[in-house]
Amino acid sequence: MNAHRTAPQEITEQEVSDHLVQVLADLLELAPDAIDPDLPLSAFGIDSATSTWLAGELERWCGFPLDRKLLLGRPSIVEAAEDVVAFLRAQPDAEARSL
Repeated sequence: MNAHRTAPQEITEQEVSDHLVQVLADLLELAPDAIDPDLPLSAFGIDSATSTWLAGELERWCGFPLDRKLLLGRPSIVEAAEDVVAFLRAQPDAEARSL
């Protein structure tokens, strides 16, 4: 997946959610519209190892180091997106690192 071109602090929950849906759809070989972002990740067979991998993919996409624990134990893509955006916005030097 290509890196996101917006400064990390400007990434929206919808963009994170859409990206996670696409990555998960690719991983599971499903159409993106088959992925309900409100369902628990466990409904798709996502375990801790896969959550860590997804976090790495998200980190590459947004261009900023993320806490890999952000997706561990998250009930849904929507909630994970909320946590990721909150994390990115809390980083004072996120924009400087993305330049």
